[in-house]
Amino acid sequence: MQDDPDAWVTVARFNDPVDAQLLQGRLQAEGVTTFLADQNLVQTHQLLAIAVGGVRVQVAARDADLAAEIIAALDSGDYALDEDFDPGPTVDD
Repeated sequence: MQDDPDAWVTVARFNDPVDAQLLQGRLQAEGVTTFLADQNLVQTHQLLAIAVGGVRVQVAARDADLAAEIIAALDSGDYALDEDFDPGPTVDD
């Protein structure tokens, strides 16, 4: 990592801004401050996504290890809902 704990570091890249936003939401729910670099550019000009490296999910260097753990947990399915998950009553109930 970098010496400056407040420096932004990239922990993930996505060609689809929605995927980056989903990860950003999970990281923020875990208390990690995030920034999506190039989100607007990729969303406006999707053909440029590969040229600019996609949407970069960035966190402070001090949170990079925690972010990596959260990303690994997401990839392994730790946040997946069980098939018999009951969300409870709906608005119509």
